[in-house]
Amino acid sequence: MNIRPATAEDATAITRLGTSFSPEARSTSSALSHFTHLLQTDGHRVWVAEMDGAIAGWLHAFAALRVGVPPFIEIGGLVVKPDCRRAKIGSGLVQKATAWAEAEGMKLRVRCNSEREPSHRFYEALGFELLKQQHVFER
Repeated sequence: MNIRPATAEDATAITRLGTSFSPEARSTSSALSHFTHLLQTDGHRVWVAEMDGAIAGWLHAFAALRVGVPPFIEIGGLVVKPDCRRAKIGSGLVQKATAWAEAEGMKLRVRCNSEREPSHRFYEALGFELLKQQHVFER
């Protein structure tokens, strides 16, 4: 396994993996454009994990700046191909985000859908602790 920073050439593979995880992720030219823009935006990092020359997973993290809250690094997305899970890909990607957060002197946070119990167990096994629960509203 090789973990490296993502490049614009990875956009299609990353978008394809994202669509398998979230119905909101679309494999369209606008999704590819958003990804390219993200790679050029300060305070964001995307890493990919390659196995046998193909992208098997990715992680997006960003610096979260909020009024009244110390800044932190947040995992914005982590996807590993189902047939590659349990191969230390997810934990390897999280380690990259952890190292970035430590280098910045910040905590690392992640949000999980309350229905994704396997994700909760994964993060707890990596030493994350439940900080709070919340509802997300959209308009």
